[in-house]
Amino acid sequence: MQLLHTQKRTFIYLASTLVVITLATQLGARLNIIPVVLLGVISPLLLAIGFSLHEKGSRGLKDLFGHPQGFRFSSLALGLALLLPFTLMIISIVLDRGEWVLPDFSLMPGKLPLLLILMTGEEYGWRRYAFARLCKSTRFMPAALIVTAVWLLWHYPGYLIGMGTPEQMPFWLFGLMLVPASILICFLYRWTKNIYLVILAHVSSNMAFNTLPFLPEVTGDSTAFTIYTGLVWLIALPLILNKKFWT
Repeated sequence: MQLLHTQKRTFIYLASTLVVITLATQLGARLNIIPVVLLGVISPLLLAIGFSLHEKGSRGLKDLFGHPQGFRFSSLALGLALLLPFTLMIISIVLDRGEWVLPDFSLMPGKLPLLLILMTGEEYGWRRYAFARLCKSTRFMPAALIVTAVWLLWHYPGYLIGMGTPEQMPFWLFGLMLVPASILICFLYRWTKNIYLVILAHVSSNMAFNTLPFLPEVTGDSTAFTIYTGLVWLIALPLILNKKFWT
């Protein structure tokens, strides 16, 4: 009964994230107040705090923010989290245009603080709160797909106002990339049990998007992004086909 109660609460939490991001993006766009939209982006964390307090009080907050493992991760996990997004995007650019490129490192210091805040706000909600709770009552892949589906829908209100998703790209193409990417992030959390590492992986992915000549609004077409999407699917496919993750 306790597991069913936890699962029900988690579904209510996930539905709440969709309501809040819709209200935040529409209100922010209509009033031209960008901080309102940014509050919507970190609302998964804010809602997770509220739900945790409601359920267990201060103990709930301790469960949400307590990380005995701290910043200790394996070198392999850290390398994959930081370098895999950049590597796959650079390979995609090479396959598309036949030229090697490096990120614009001068842009990183200015973008890093905001990305850390936003990605922390997302990942504490999606992986630390929702995914971890769902895994208590179901297997890895169903839990990952539930979070992935909500995460995808959560991006749509931002897409409608031109924020939070790549421009000059249909939403279905963005979604086609987000599905395997979300499964990989969920697996990283399952593997390491370390939300800090997951945040770093999310920041690395968004930093690569922002510092490489990769997205359609920069290059004028979606070829490199489509190649990148295919590469992400290839990496996620063994997880999707692994029966022990389903039953």
